[in-house]
Amino acid sequence: MSQSQMKNVALRVLLEIERQGELSLEEIASLLPKKHKDHRDFYIFAGLVAIGYIDNDHLLEQDNPNPNRNKEQLLSREYFACSTEERSASYENHTWSRSGGSSTLKGQKFALTGKGSLYLSEYRAKRFDRIFTLSSGILVGIIVAIVGAYIRALI
Repeated sequence: MSQSQMKNVALRVLLEIERQGELSLEEIASLLPKKHKDHRDFYIFAGLVAIGYIDNDHLLEQDNPNPNRNKEQLLSREYFACSTEERSASYENHTWSRSGGSSTLKGQKFALTGKGSLYLSEYRAKRFDRIFTLSSGILVGIIVAIVGAYIRALI
Protein backbone atom coordinates (compact mmCIF):
# COMPACT_ATOMS: atom_id res chain seq x y z
CA MET A 1 0.00 0.00 0.00
CA SER A 2 1.45 3.33 -1.03
CA GLN A 3 1.94 6.31 1.27
CA SER A 4 -0.99 8.21 -0.28
CA GLN A 5 -3.31 5.20 -0.01
CA MET A 6 -2.42 4.81 3.69
CA LYS A 7 -3.05 8.50 4.26
CA ASN A 8 -6.41 8.25 2.49
CA VAL A 9 -7.46 5.30 4.69
CA ALA A 10 -6.33 7.11 7.82
CA LEU A 11 -8.13 10.27 6.75
CA ARG A 12 -11.30 8.30 5.96
CA VAL A 13 -11.23 6.74 9.45
CA LEU A 14 -10.67 10.11 11.14
CA LEU A 15 -13.42 11.82 9.14
CA GLU A 16 -15.92 9.04 9.82
CA ILE A 17 -15.20 9.11 13.56
CA GLU A 18 -15.60 12.89 13.49
CA ARG A 19 -18.89 12.59 11.60
CA GLN A 20 -20.35 9.91 13.89
CA GLY A 21 -18.86 11.16 17.16
CA GLU A 22 -17.56 7.70 18.01
CA LEU A 23 -17.32 4.33 16.30
CA SER A 24 -17.05 0.76 17.53
CA LEU A 25 -14.04 -1.37 16.66
CA GLU A 26 -16.27 -3.45 14.40
CA GLU A 27 -17.37 -0.34 12.47
CA ILE A 28 -13.79 0.87 12.13
CA ALA A 29 -12.71 -2.58 10.90
CA SER A 30 -15.27 -2.28 8.10
CA LEU A 31 -13.56 0.95 6.92
CA LEU A 32 -10.13 -0.68 6.62
CA PRO A 33 -9.09 -2.39 3.38
CA LYS A 34 -8.65 -6.16 3.81
CA LYS A 35 -5.45 -6.65 1.84
CA HIS A 36 -3.76 -9.19 4.14
CA LYS A 37 -6.80 -10.37 6.13
CA ASP A 38 -4.79 -10.36 9.36
CA HIS A 39 -3.39 -7.88 11.91
CA ARG A 40 -1.42 -6.03 9.22
CA ASP A 41 -4.67 -4.51 7.94
CA PHE A 42 -5.01 -2.73 11.31
CA TYR A 43 -1.60 -0.97 11.35
CA ILE A 44 -3.02 2.28 9.97
CA PHE A 45 -5.69 2.41 12.66
CA ALA A 46 -3.23 1.35 15.39
CA GLY A 47 -0.92 4.15 14.25
CA LEU A 48 -3.70 6.72 14.65
CA VAL A 49 -4.30 5.49 18.20
CA ALA A 50 -0.56 5.37 18.98
CA ILE A 51 0.08 8.97 17.91
CA GLY A 52 -2.89 10.20 19.91
CA TYR A 53 -5.40 11.12 17.18
CA ILE A 54 -7.91 8.53 18.39
CA ASP A 55 -8.72 7.45 21.93
CA ASN A 56 -10.59 4.36 23.08
CA ASP A 57 -12.92 3.69 25.98
CA HIS A 58 -10.23 1.98 28.11
CA LEU A 59 -8.97 3.97 31.05
CA LEU A 60 -5.26 3.73 31.83
CA GLU A 61 -4.63 2.51 35.36
CA GLN A 62 -2.76 5.17 37.32
CA ASP A 63 -1.09 2.63 39.64
CA ASN A 64 0.02 0.25 36.89
CA PRO A 65 0.52 2.07 33.59
CA ASN A 66 1.25 -0.19 30.62
CA PRO A 67 4.47 0.88 28.85
CA ASN A 68 3.30 -0.94 25.70
CA ARG A 69 -0.09 0.78 25.65
CA ASN A 70 0.62 2.60 22.38
CA LYS A 71 2.89 0.07 20.66
CA GLU A 72 1.50 -0.22 17.13
CA GLN A 73 2.34 -3.88 16.65
CA LEU A 74 0.54 -4.89 19.82
CA LEU A 75 -2.39 -2.62 19.08
CA SER A 76 -2.82 -3.91 15.54
CA ARG A 77 -2.90 -7.50 16.79
CA GLU A 78 -5.36 -6.61 19.54
CA TYR A 79 -7.69 -4.72 17.22
CA PHE A 80 -7.60 -7.48 14.61
CA ALA A 81 -8.36 -10.18 17.18
CA CYS A 82 -11.09 -8.19 18.94
CA SER A 83 -12.83 -6.75 15.86
CA THR A 84 -15.11 -9.78 15.47
CA GLU A 85 -15.34 -11.14 19.02
CA GLU A 86 -17.84 -10.54 21.80
CA ARG A 87 -16.16 -11.46 25.11
CA SER A 88 -12.77 -13.09 24.51
CA ALA A 89 -10.17 -13.09 21.73
CA SER A 90 -6.81 -14.78 21.25
CA TYR A 91 -4.18 -14.14 18.61
CA GLU A 92 -0.47 -15.00 18.48
CA ASN A 93 -0.13 -15.92 22.17
CA HIS A 94 -2.07 -12.85 23.34
CA THR A 95 -5.52 -12.92 24.91
CA TRP A 96 -8.00 -10.10 25.48
CA SER A 97 -11.33 -10.26 27.26
CA ARG A 98 -14.22 -8.17 28.50
CA SER A 99 -16.27 -9.32 31.43
CA GLY A 100 -19.44 -7.98 32.93
CA GLY A 101 -21.76 -5.36 31.58
CA SER A 102 -23.04 -5.11 28.05
CA SER A 103 -19.71 -4.01 26.56
CA THR A 104 -18.08 -6.31 23.99
CA LEU A 105 -14.63 -6.45 22.43
CA LYS A 106 -15.89 -5.58 18.96
CA GLY A 107 -18.19 -2.96 20.45
CA GLN A 108 -15.48 -0.97 22.23
CA LYS A 109 -15.79 2.68 21.29
CA PHE A 110 -13.23 5.01 19.75
CA ALA A 111 -13.43 8.80 19.45
CA LEU A 112 -11.28 11.65 18.18
CA THR A 113 -8.93 13.28 20.62
CA GLY A 114 -8.31 17.02 20.62
CA LYS A 115 -5.11 16.32 18.69
CA GLY A 116 -7.06 14.41 16.03
CA SER A 117 -9.61 17.19 15.75
CA LEU A 118 -6.86 19.78 15.35
CA TYR A 119 -5.26 17.65 12.62
CA LEU A 120 -8.54 17.60 10.66
CA SER A 121 -8.93 21.37 11.09
CA GLU A 122 -5.40 21.95 9.78
CA TYR A 123 -6.03 19.53 6.91
CA ARG A 124 -9.12 21.47 5.86
CA ALA A 125 -7.31 24.81 6.16
CA LYS A 126 -4.39 23.59 4.03
CA ARG A 127 -6.79 22.20 1.45
CA PHE A 128 -8.63 25.52 1.24
CA ASP A 129 -5.30 27.38 0.96
CA ARG A 130 -4.19 25.15 -1.93
CA ILE A 131 -7.49 25.60 -3.78
CA PHE A 132 -7.44 29.37 -3.20
CA THR A 133 -3.82 29.66 -4.40
CA LEU A 134 -4.49 27.59 -7.50
CA SER A 135 -7.66 29.53 -8.31
CA SER A 136 -5.88 32.86 -7.80
CA GLY A 137 -3.06 31.79 -10.11
CA ILE A 138 -5.48 30.76 -12.84
CA LEU A 139 -7.44 34.02 -12.49
CA VAL A 140 -4.27 36.15 -12.64
CA GLY A 141 -3.12 34.19 -15.71
CA ILE A 142 -6.42 34.83 -17.47
CA ILE A 143 -6.35 38.56 -16.62
CA VAL A 144 -2.74 38.89 -17.83
CA ALA A 145 -3.62 37.12 -21.10
CA ILE A 146 -6.64 39.37 -21.67
CA VAL A 147 -4.73 42.57 -20.85
CA GLY A 148 -1.81 41.42 -23.02
CA ALA A 149 -4.13 40.70 -25.95
CA TYR A 150 -5.85 44.08 -25.48
CA ILE A 151 -2.52 45.95 -25.42
CA ARG A 152 -1.30 44.09 -28.53
CA ALA A 153 -4.54 45.01 -30.28
CA LEU A 154 -4.00 48.70 -29.43
CA ILE A 155 -0.42 48.71 -30.68
